Amino acid sequence: MRKIMTVLVATSILCTSLSGCYGKMALTRKVYRVNGEVKDKYLRSLVTWAFIIVPVYGISALADFIVFNTIEFWSGRNPVAEGEKNFQYASDGENYFVNARKSGDAVQYTINHYSGKNYMDTLSINWDLKTGKSTAMLKEFDKTTDFVAMADGNGVKVKQFVKGLNAVSPVHVAAYVK
Repeated sequence: MRKIMTVLVATSILCTSLSGCYGKMALTRKVYRVNGEVKDKYLRSLVTWAFIIVPVYGISALADFIVFNTIEFWSGRNPVAEGEKNFQYASDGENYFVNARKSGDAVQYTINHYSGKNYMDTLSINWDLKTGKSTAMLKEFDKTTDFVAMADGNGVKVKQFVKGLNAVSPVHVAAYVK
């Protein structure tokens, strides 16, 4: 009986000390992001149902709430969200929501652009810190444009890849000299 009372008191102290802290829920957001990256809407719906039936969402939310958000509460850092930052920039009715992720020598930026509340485009940039090579993809509704930037002795060259009838051909866009 004494052990049960000790566990109940410890649990109640822990619960009251953590009230008001739900943290970043970084693991759950990553699971949502994986599901959101499925392009086909029917397949994405199937993946959503599979994640509900197999309880991927429930397990990730529980792990976030019990483990990772508790670590974040006490240490100020969430181990799942390490190397990831979200921020927003707004100017003249234009809003940019930026997600920056670093993993090893790779940095990925995803920038969602809105004019007021209307979605305009998404720019995804992948940058390899070792080689300095960067690839980017601009999605504007049904149109996608790919870019590659690479170091070239005196600066950086940017090429745009245009989809033609039967092939994809690079077009020189700009050169930035040191």
